[in-house]
Amino acid sequence: MAAAFARYPHWFPIGKGPRSEADLFQLADLPELARTHRLVTKRHRTLKLSAAGRAQLADHQLRQHTATLAWLGTTAAERQVAASALCALWAEPRPREDLRDAVHPVLAAGFTHGDGTTMEEKDTERLLWRFWHTGRELGYLDERERSTGAPISLSATGRPAALAAFRLLAEGPRDHI
Repeated sequence: MAAAFARYPHWFPIGKGPRSEADLFQLADLPELARTHRLVTKRHRTLKLSAAGRAQLADHQLRQHTATLAWLGTTAAERQVAASALCALWAEPRPREDLRDAVHPVLAAGFTHGDGTTMEEKDTERLLWRFWHTGRELGYLDERERSTGAPISLSATGRPAALAAFRLLAEGPRDHI
């Protein structure tokens, strides 16, 4: 945790630094990512890099592929939000509210809650936050300022990652999108 804070001090701009892993919410998705892609193994109380994890370290393209999959998410709604947001951001940077307004009609038209009610803007914002947060931490999204109205854009590494995401979405099984 101290190494993460030393490397990324902007993650915790308040005070002297984080007291526990819970204070570094940017790391919260890592355990799920590691489990989903079987990058680590746990035996007793020891966590070790798996064969798949060692392969990720050795292969840049495989690492990029895994990062792109993580950015897209695992559910159909997360992937639809990612696809819609990437389309909207491809043309121009957008403030979060504009991005939400562009994505929400697509999501609301395709998804409903379990009780049959339509998706609300707050649902879209929640899913969009996951896309935005993951993309920012992977270095795929830039936000010039941290203010609410600041435009979000694809970074220099985000544009190739977006193309890879489009390819994965296009080539993937239709029932997963």
